[in-house]
Amino acid sequence: MNKSEKISSYQVILLIIIYRLVIAFSFLPAANIPPGNQDTWIVVFLSIPYTILFCFPILFLSNRFNDYTLIEYMEIIFGKYLGKIIGLIYTLVLLSFSIANVSVLTEILSSTMFSSMPTIVTISIMLITCSYVSYKGLEPIARGAEIFVPFILAVIFIFPILGIKNLDFKVFLPILKDSSFRELNKGAIEIAMKFADILILAMIVPNLEKREELNNIFMKSLFYSVFMSNFVLIISQAALGIEQTKHSNFPFFTFARLINVFNFIQRVESIYVVSWITANVGKISGYLYFSTVSLAQILNKKDNKKYIIPMTIVIAIISIIYKNRSSVVGTKDPFQKILLIITLISVVITPSIALLVYFIRRKKLKEVNMK
Repeated sequence: MNKSEKISSYQVILLIIIYRLVIAFSFLPAANIPPGNQDTWIVVFLSIPYTILFCFPILFLSNRFNDYTLIEYMEIIFGKYLGKIIGLIYTLVLLSFSIANVSVLTEILSSTMFSSMPTIVTISIMLITCSYVSYKGLEPIARGAEIFVPFILAVIFIFPILGIKNLDFKVFLPILKDSSFRELNKGAIEIAMKFADILILAMIVPNLEKREELNNIFMKSLFYSVFMSNFVLIISQAALGIEQTKHSNFPFFTFARLINVFNFIQRVESIYVVSWITANVGKISGYLYFSTVSLAQILNKKDNKKYIIPMTIVIAIISIIYKNRSSVVGTKDPFQKILLIITLISVVITPSIALLVYFIRRKKLKEVNMK
């Protein structure tokens, strides 16, 4: 990764928002978290303090080592050999999320639009596009966010206006009658544990124009993404009902297909599909890019571009095998639980251990340029 590339706080906020929002925009897993009723929107808001708590270690370290990426300062804290191992683990983590994103996008495309198209063709077209975007580098990815994210957010806000007659907000009543304090907090913790995009933020820090704004970037990204994700959840539940939203594979897409304005504005779901594919391609491109950056830094190489094609091939092979084996969404797939465990280890446990080691060794780390 070229650290001379600089991106603004605004661009990073847009990237994190869309990386987070694309999950709700796709298959809305929040609808099935405890308590799984009309109070789920409260749970989403309640996840904010837990997310801050879980992300604190990695955020603290990224502030202290703001000249370095996550991979680089893990090696500084743990030493060369153990640091390389941890860096490799993070590379595999980013790779896993790339595979998950590709698998989800492929399944939704196959289920809704291209049912007759072979999986290998869908994945190949998608990854060729994503690898091209990744090859262009961080600055073009960030500039793309400035162009496309506002369009995607506009689509999300406009659709409920067009489909207002399909919305019934009475489904959210009565509030807090059927939910216990334990269920609300359990659901909030589960949502907070899935904030894996903090890893991307930790990789971007050296490229920030104003590194001192890291905490501000994190808080804005968190609040805006939670608000937008909750907006998608509320609209989906108001349109489909609480139970149907839980059992629908693609709730917001289903809502989009219900929109019919004055009998002449029809098939507006095509606009949704365009914005949704754009968001997913952006996220996959970003994760692919940082997967190769991570690998390059482990190998002490300055150029990550040589690893983009090999990494793309690996993602394609695993995604094809996995997609042909089972469904990714719409079932209680074990891979989703595995991703939750991976997030817990990479976002909470490992950074917490690193933070402890940092405080133990901080006198020996004085030569490191820390804030």
